[in-house]
Amino acid sequence: MPPLSSEPASSGENSKPLVLLAQPLFPNFAAALEGRYRFVLADDSAAAAEARVLLVPGLKTVTADLLDRLPALELVAATSVGVDHVDLHTCRRRGITVTNAGPAFSADSADYGVGLVVAVLRRVAAAEAYVRRGRWAKDGDYPLTTKNRAGRQPTNPISGQWRLLDCSAKNEDGE
Repeated sequence: MPPLSSEPASSGENSKPLVLLAQPLFPNFAAALEGRYRFVLADDSAAAAEARVLLVPGLKTVTADLLDRLPALELVAATSVGVDHVDLHTCRRRGITVTNAGPAFSADSADYGVGLVVAVLRRVAAAEAYVRRGRWAKDGDYPLTTKNRAGRQPTNPISGQWRLLDCSAKNEDGE
């Protein structure tokens, strides 16, 4: 089997490397890659038999049944951070490599995570609803909130909090 190529196709649609899609690509993602690869949905059984790469945009579930319909498959590439939606047992058994976006989204996830924590602790959504319902003009200012209610120690509800907070701190420092 020829090695996978990331070089642009030289001529003709069939000379481009075939990439099977678990689901359609987002339009801007497809536009950036369509000149270099031939994309076919996994439901296309003719292409499925020869496909060596399965691209999984989003969190589409990659089941043993789907993998069994892809006899030449060598690589499952997930665009997500995790791979819990991929049947890793079947991939391992068949020698299929599984990869993902890894920490590519960590900084953005950290920013959103910290923003959500602040929004919850400060009740930003409730305050916004208060203003939109016109209560600010009628009832006055929205009651301020505190991070530490009734003298309790504050808790941090973020799973994986240290990695996210570390990424967020680095973002604030411009790293």
